[in-house]
Amino acid sequence: MIVEICASNELASYVDALESEGFEVVTYSCLDRCESCIAEPYAYADGKLLETTDPEALFALLRAMKEEDVCLTSDDDW
Repeated sequence: MIVEICASNELASYVDALESEGFEVVTYSCLDRCESCIAEPYAYADGKLLETTDPEALFALLRAMKEEDVCLTSDDDW
């Protein structure tokens, strides 16, 4: 899963943790969502915008999405 984040967003402090869990992280200096960036953590996961109240919740959401994606991929093998 590709996770795109703004370097100024709170989630930027989780880059190492995300990468260690197998996420492909792309960090941009700006994603043109400055008002949102200041207000709450957000990221794009495979092009889909995700927003939460805190970075830990966003990290958990990304993990869940990745796990769901892995499960769906495994089901396709049947």
